[in-house]
Amino acid sequence: MNLAISEYVDLSKYSTMRLGGQARYFAEVDSENNLQELKKFADKVKLPLFILGGGSNVVFSGGILPMVVVKMAIKGFKIIEDQPDYSLIEVGAGENWDSVVERSIALGLSGIESLSAIPGTAGATPVQNIGAYGCEIKNVLEKLRVLDLKSGEAITLSNVDCHFRYRDSIFRNEEKGRYIILSVLLRLSKKPPSMPDYPDVRRYFTEKGITRPTLGEIREAVIKIRSIKLPDPAVVPNVGSFFKNPVVTREEFKKIKSSFPDIKFFELENGKIKIPAGWLIEQCGLKGYDFGRLAIYDKNALVLINKGGASFANLEDLKNLIIEKVFQKFGLRLAPEPVFAG
Repeated sequence: MNLAISEYVDLSKYSTMRLGGQARYFAEVDSENNLQELKKFADKVKLPLFILGGGSNVVFSGGILPMVVVKMAIKGFKIIEDQPDYSLIEVGAGENWDSVVERSIALGLSGIESLSAIPGTAGATPVQNIGAYGCEIKNVLEKLRVLDLKSGEAITLSNVDCHFRYRDSIFRNEEKGRYIILSVLLRLSKKPPSMPDYPDVRRYFTEKGITRPTLGEIREAVIKIRSIKLPDPAVVPNVGSFFKNPVVTREEFKKIKSSFPDIKFFELENGKIKIPAGWLIEQCGLKGYDFGRLAIYDKNALVLINKGGASFANLEDLKNLIIEKVFQKFGLRLAPEPVFAG
């Protein structure tokens, strides 16, 4: 087996939160064959496989984690089909996502420019149905190739098969742990892009006097806005937005709004209402809150930062404190956005 498997690997350096224990086994795979071999090894030692992308949306618990951690490194970026109005691009699961966005824009293809500067790998994008500025990966994902751990075979899943929801999919719920994503097929448009209809983006282009931004200009705007709101995980350890924005019915929203008239919200296509979790946390007086080795970012209440030496237990305590404070004030229970492993 041409595959290097390490033991007791420190996982804190593989999560942008920079905390966590050790993986009982750890290996990097750059091909489907290597992954099949690693599956056989995992079956032999009777431990589950855990797929690790860029580590920007995962938090590892402490101690020795009884699992075989797989660092996904399957690469690839190629045009599968080229039509007058669109192109189908197949991307390996281990490709850096922002590089995929950059290369797509260089080809004049639109559809994912609003997803610029989101850290992580291409294979991780469908797991939580990543989204930003009105765009979600489900809008452009045609299908994906996965290794089905139940059958041991590589199969294709359609967009519909993934059961995409807000920051959710079968990969996080119904079929969690069953599939390993090998590649994704994206349907990207050749039509001129539309300006994302979000206040920060509109303000950015209004100040610059731009009414019809190009793909490159939209990417530049998104990167600039994100850099202000989110600290660079390479400098300040964090996993981006730590909580999902609660989605409620109109009836539930009316009750909350009667007590909090100035509440921030977004209306969704399905008729439900999305409430910004960052606003809820900020209203509880927690923005900038110092928790010793951890803190709530002073520029964005949705981000928790590791000031240095924080443990998983420290993070659990801060997470639970925030959830309880928001629940006491608004009657809403926040759910974490990153995956908790261990």
